Amino acid sequence: MPFIEFKTTNGILVQVLPVEILLGKGATFSAYLFLPSGLHHQHYRITGEDYARWGEDDDYIKHYICDKHAILGRPVSDTDENGNPIIMTTITSTPIDNDNRSVHNEADIQRINDLETELDTQRAKLNQIMTLLGKNNLI
Repeated sequence: MPFIEFKTTNGILVQVLPVEILLGKGATFSAYLFLPSGLHHQHYRITGEDYARWGEDDDYIKHYICDKHAILGRPVSDTDENGNPIIMTTITSTPIDNDNRSVHNEADIQRINDLETELDTQRAKLNQIMTLLGKNNLI
C-alpha cells in the first residue's frame, strides 16, 4: 500500500506516506494534512524516547502526528463499534472529454490573446534575425 490514511475528530484527512525505519535508531516519514486552509505536506523524524514509545502500537504514528498539530484533534478509530474495519473511500473523478467551459473572464481572455499576438510577433522577428545571420554565414 503506498500510504495509509485516517480521519481525525476535527474531520481532517491525513495521508501518511511510507515510513523509513533505521532499526534501533529512529524513523522518518511525511504526511499530507488536508486542512481547511489547504493541503500541507509535513515531514517527521521520530528518535529517542518517541521512537522507544512506538513499540508495537500500530496507531502510534497517527497519535504522534495529532500530537504535533493541535488543529487535527485526535485520530478516529478505523473500526466500528463491532470491531469491523471501516472502509475509507477515495474520491475519484471521471475524466472530462469535452468541456467547453472557461474559467477565465473576458479580461483574462483578452490578455491571453494579446500575449499570443506578442509571441507571434517575437517569433517572426527571431526568424528574420536567423535568416539574416544565415545569409551572412554568421551561424
